[in-house]
Amino acid sequence: MRIDFYWTLISKVIKQRKPASFQVMIKPIGSVCNLDCQYCYYLEKQNLYPDQKQSCISEELLESFTHQYIEANDAASVVFTWQGGEPTLVGLNFYKRALEIQKKYAGNKRIDNTIQTNGTTLNDDWCSFFSDNNFLVGISIDGPEHN
Repeated sequence: MRIDFYWTLISKVIKQRKPASFQVMIKPIGSVCNLDCQYCYYLEKQNLYPDQKQSCISEELLESFTHQYIEANDAASVVFTWQGGEPTLVGLNFYKRALEIQKKYAGNKRIDNTIQTNGTTLNDDWCSFFSDNNFLVGISIDGPEHN
């Protein structure tokens, strides 16, 4: 994945402009999705990296990004925005670990999480997790057109 390249670029811009806060959309599984919506603009992004298998962000990269993102936000609240493809395809354990890492680096900052999902993978476990951890959940009601 090229996320390390993009994060380096974003970090340079942030250091030059020094905003109090900013947001980044995190796509932990890239353009991978469980639906096949032909109108989706993001599906073609797989073609940008033909030699790379789409996979989940490594734990090492997740921790490094989380630490730097919290540190770079000079605000009382830091928002993690999870999106995709379909971000729930990385599994619930990924988000449990992400919250552990956020707590590790939060310091005195409040951490908020949002997720945009198509909702097709959600069950009681996901819903309890989102509720227990105050996630703001957006559901995109999309899908292939039926005749």
